[in-house]
Amino acid sequence: MGPGLKRKDEMKTILALDDEPEILKCFKDALELRGFTVLTTTSQDACIDMVRRQPDIALLLLDVKMPGKTGFDVYREVRAFAAPPVLFITAYPKSFTVESDEVVTMWQEQFADGTTDILYKPFPLDSLFSKVEGLIGSPLD
Repeated sequence: MGPGLKRKDEMKTILALDDEPEILKCFKDALELRGFTVLTTTSQDACIDMVRRQPDIALLLLDVKMPGKTGFDVYREVRAFAAPPVLFITAYPKSFTVESDEVVTMWQEQFADGTTDILYKPFPLDSLFSKVEGLIGSPLD
């Protein structure tokens, strides 16, 4: 292997949490083609446990609205013991409803710290790649 090249097991690992398996498959397929290693789960508790067991996770993709714990709840629990960058994914529009305005306000006041970002569904893959790489760089950095 030449200088500067990394093996697959050295690539950055992303953990994606969403309650919709089809969305997780899309994230996994797209980001693996980009060169990342991607783990997925539909369980908030499993996500938290995976972060505990795998300190090398480079980024969390967290769906905001899910049954039970929200992505923000998972973020708070993970931040109690680890600090991987987080990309929140939400279908809430950027404005127009009280609920979505609360999400935007929460984002601005609590999460916009340089280690988090937010992406609104639907989005083109280029936007996903841009947000991910803006937080953690390219797969092999």
